[in-house]
Amino acid sequence: MILKKISLKNFRNYSAQELRFNDKFNFIYGNNGHGKTNILEAVSYTTFGKSFLGSSESDCIKFLENEFFIDSEFENDLGNKDHIVINYNSETKSKSIHRNKEKVMSFSSEIFGRFPMVFLSPKSLVITYGNPSDRRRFFDILISQASRLYLDHLKELAKILRQKNVLLKDYTMFRKYSYAEMKNLLASYNEKLAEVSAHIVFKRLNFLKEFKNYFEKNFSFLQKNNHHASISYFSDYLNDNDAHGFDSINEILLKYITDKTEEEIGRSISLAGPQRDDYIFRLRKEGEEEFELKNFASQGEHKTFLIGLKLSEYDYLKDKKSTSPILLLDDVLSELDESRVSKIISHLKDYGQIFLTTTDAGYITNLKEFYRDDEISSFQIEKGNLV
Repeated sequence: MILKKISLKNFRNYSAQELRFNDKFNFIYGNNGHGKTNILEAVSYTTFGKSFLGSSESDCIKFLENEFFIDSEFENDLGNKDHIVINYNSETKSKSIHRNKEKVMSFSSEIFGRFPMVFLSPKSLVITYGNPSDRRRFFDILISQASRLYLDHLKELAKILRQKNVLLKDYTMFRKYSYAEMKNLLASYNEKLAEVSAHIVFKRLNFLKEFKNYFEKNFSFLQKNNHHASISYFSDYLNDNDAHGFDSINEILLKYITDKTEEEIGRSISLAGPQRDDYIFRLRKEGEEEFELKNFASQGEHKTFLIGLKLSEYDYLKDKKSTSPILLLDDVLSELDESRVSKIISHLKDYGQIFLTTTDAGYITNLKEFYRDDEISSFQIEKGNLV
C-alpha cells in the first residue's frame, strides 16, 4: 500500500499544503515545532480515523480557524486508487469522511485496516513504561487491523460494559430495581459479557503465540548483547494460558465475573473482564534471572524492546494483509546510538513506503548508502510550509 499524496488545509500549523510522496522513502526534516510530526499525524487520520498521538480533532485545527481538511490518495499493489477526504468542523463538532466521493458511514467498517500502518515515536514508549491500558491499546489496534471480527468483538464488549455500568449506577443511586431483580439483570449481562470476553481473550492468546515468533526474530536482530525477551498475557482468572480453548475460557470467565457480583454492586462498576488484563514484557540477561521490563529495565532496553515490537507489528501485518504497511518513524533516530541507527537504516530497505522525520538533515547520507537517489524524496519543513 502506497500513499501517493496528501493535501492539508487548516490542519495544525498548515494553512494549505500539498505533498507528493515517494513510493520508497520520504525524508522529512526541519527544526522542532515547525510541523514535521503534523504531516505524520495527518497520515494517521486517513488510516486510523484519529491522531496517532491521541490528540482530539479540535486540537488539530489551525489557530483562529474552525475546521480542517485532509485529502489523501492511496494506491494498492494492483494499481487501484483510493481517495479519502476527512473534514472536521469545531462549530458543529462533526467529522465527515468520504471515500471515492461517497460518504463513509462507519470508519471502522469501511476504512480501518484497509490501509495498514505502523508508527513509532518517542511517545510510543508509553507501551513499555505505561499502564496496562496502554499495552492493551497497542495490541488491540494491531490485532484489529488484521481481524475485523476481533474489532467487532471489542466494540460489542464496550457496548455491554457501558450498559452494565449504567445498570449498576442506576441501582446504587436510584434503586430502580429490587435486589433480586438487580441480580437477575446482572446475570443476563454477565452471560453475554463472558461470551464476548472469551472471544477476545481466545484471540489474544492465539495471536500472542504467532507474534512471539516475529518478536524474537526482530529483538535478536536489534540487541547487541545476549539478552532474551518475552511477552506473556496476564489475567486474574487464567493460570495456564496455553491450556484453555474457547469453551474453557468462557466457563472460567462466567464464574469469575459472577463471583464479582457483590463487589460490583457495592462499587457500582464492572470489575472483571479482558478490559482489565495486561501484557507482561520481560528480559533475561545471560547468566541472570528474568526481570520485568517495566520495573527494572534501563532506558536503552526499553527503546530496544519497543523497536522490536514495532518491527514485529510491521512484519505481522504484512503477512496477514498481504501488503506492506506504511511505516511512520517520528524523530526516533535521535534517540539511539550511532551503531543502532546504522543497523536500523540498513534494515529499512526491506520495508515498503517509509516516512521519517528528523531535525538532522545529515541522516540522508546514511540513507543513500542503501537507497538510490530516485528512491528518496526529501522535504524540508519550515513554519508550516514545504521549503
